Amino acid sequence: MNYVPRRMQKPITIRSDKAAKLLAQLTRDGRSQVEVIEEALAKLPKPEARKDEIAEFMASIEAIVARVDKSKIPTMKEFDAMEYDENGLPR
Repeated sequence: MNYVPRRMQKPITIRSDKAAKLLAQLTRDGRSQVEVIEEALAKLPKPEARKDEIAEFMASIEAIVARVDKSKIPTMKEFDAMEYDENGLPR
């Protein structure tokens, strides 16, 4: 990691009281806030790891949609005829 002087670094803003208290507890052993946060971020799953989960979820959704009888879904013209009268007012 390249050293950047502290005054040149962007500050970390924590807007959650719960997170701030937890960070204070985790830094009692002498570690800096940055070390604790970087360690926590390193433990998070990488976005690529979630691609499999997303693909699996989308496959399950597509399987559900495939079972829908599309002939029973009204067209927009049929829907408008059911919902609006000849003057365009809601029924």
